[in-house]
Amino acid sequence: MHDFILSNMKRFLIVLTLVTAFATTTQAQFLNYGVRVGTGLATHVDDLADNSPILAANIGGYVTFGFTQSASLLAENFFLQTGLNLIRRGCNFREVLEMAMSIREGKYDAWYAQIPLLATIRYELPIREPGHHALLSAGPAFSFGLLGKVTDRKFTRGLPQGDWNYKLEAPAFDVMNKMDVDFLLGVGYEYQDLSVMLQLDYGFMAVTESPDALKIATGTDVNATVPMGNNFALLLTIGYQFPFR
Repeated sequence: MHDFILSNMKRFLIVLTLVTAFATTTQAQFLNYGVRVGTGLATHVDDLADNSPILAANIGGYVTFGFTQSASLLAENFFLQTGLNLIRRGCNFREVLEMAMSIREGKYDAWYAQIPLLATIRYELPIREPGHHALLSAGPAFSFGLLGKVTDRKFTRGLPQGDWNYKLEAPAFDVMNKMDVDFLLGVGYEYQDLSVMLQLDYGFMAVTESPDALKIATGTDVNATVPMGNNFALLLTIGYQFPFR
């Protein structure tokens, strides 16, 4: 899993370098700035626990750069966009521990500051009235943990006083990794200064880590850990841009 994460981080860095080089050599021009808000579902994937989603949130602002002075055929319809978002991610989790007849359940509720770098292609729809466009955007984002809470409890049916039962609450980033590297993919529609996007957000960094029981039990590595889940969200966002006139 760690090799998978590292290889994808390298790909992101390569893409980021190429996009930056393109922007530098084609003299990117500031086009507009705007605000965007959205909501949807967030959960953790690639985890052994039975997870269910919580309400996701995206609130932020962005700036857009274009390449209208470039000779490229894509210049009029290719844009770079960055900004700053406040995002909510997390999940509800539930795990049945068969041997002990116990249940472990809880919730991850975390807020991050997210900086995206998106490449966007805009295509004008072939209808009579001008100003209608389809959008396709993709790129990396870097998320930094701000605040939140993790709740975790274990209980056993019929044995509520068992010493192995517990209930914990902790600040989110005392338990979770504070940084994530995301991949964003979105499709949308734009009319004049308004846009609507359906966006997928996948985090490549493990949300948290847990002791590797097998390696510890066999004495292979008493400090071994395994990654526990990745952030995933599906969102519907609405944006409004303020043209630079």
